[in-house]
Amino acid sequence: AGLIVSMSSYDLIYFPLQKPPSETGSRHLGLRRSLSIWRSDYRKNRSVNPMFQDRIKPLTSTPDPEKETVIFWHIPKSGGTTLKSLYKCMRQALAVRVGVDPRYGHQDDKEVMAFEPGNMGALFVNVDTLSREGILRAKKMGLVPSGKADLIVTSGALGFAIEHLYDRSYKGRVVALFRNPVERLISKFYYSQVATWERSYRPEWKDIDIEYWAVHINRENDMMVKTLAGLGLEDEVTEADLRIAIKTLRQLFIIGLMSQMEESIHRFNIFMGIDESDENMKMCMDEYFGHGVRKENSNPHPKVKEGSPGWQILAEKNSFDLRLYESIVVLFDEQKEIISSYAKSVAGPKGVE
Repeated sequence: AGLIVSMSSYDLIYFPLQKPPSETGSRHLGLRRSLSIWRSDYRKNRSVNPMFQDRIKPLTSTPDPEKETVIFWHIPKSGGTTLKSLYKCMRQALAVRVGVDPRYGHQDDKEVMAFEPGNMGALFVNVDTLSREGILRAKKMGLVPSGKADLIVTSGALGFAIEHLYDRSYKGRVVALFRNPVERLISKFYYSQVATWERSYRPEWKDIDIEYWAVHINRENDMMVKTLAGLGLEDEVTEADLRIAIKTLRQLFIIGLMSQMEESIHRFNIFMGIDESDENMKMCMDEYFGHGVRKENSNPHPKVKEGSPGWQILAEKNSFDLRLYESIVVLFDEQKEIISSYAKSVAGPKGVE
């Protein structure tokens, strides 16, 4: 039995009335099978991830930057570092791990505030939105209701961040930059070999080839679909999960492409209420896009040809993410008209003229 609620003229969301059988203390095969069947039934009947739908405003609603806080899903090696650098140039207050760096003395603050650390010329909020512990602290401090953050940045904990930072009273917007998943993983493999400043630094990967890494080490397969469908990284992806991921993106995400960075930023600016006619904003946009895209954190590496053994292994292990990316490219084009129509509606002191 379940309750079907119509969320719009074309969407049906299924909420099972019965609770899932408990796994706690269970060693019973029958109970484990029951739990598996319940989960399977639930996934088959969903259309959009309800965790996102209850807390994120749909693309079809007009942006209200003064009342909505934007969260950026930073998918590693997809242009996120360049995006953060651009918004630092624009002096947008970023909620990310920097805000609790002990060097700046705000890690134990009880109230939300934005500050400029040292002479960085950038603003950060005194929270960490990358770790689960940090997200819970930010929730307790009232990050979203405070309105102090112009952009919240999170990565692997996207679902957790949305669940705990937003609610029906304080719904937000979610933006993301996407890249071909095989190209992204190849970039990650080579970048992690040399990025001594990153937590993901893996110098031992210099001694293996990408085929070995793809088969024996990499565990980040079909990560985008799993995140959007609310699965764990070890869960098996199904066709139903892919449909959930596509519908969640179509209805709730402002989609950007790393290959279309400038256009993507223009779209994000509309939802963030950034006035691109402002002299400082124009200067920052010109610095990053006036003479071609200025890339931060880029790392030249050997080219892995499409169809080569390494490429093929990664493609097979990320087949659902590749199919999702094909839909993402289409959705990026589809969203242009509606997002452009919002530009005038949010024009004003913070809006795009």
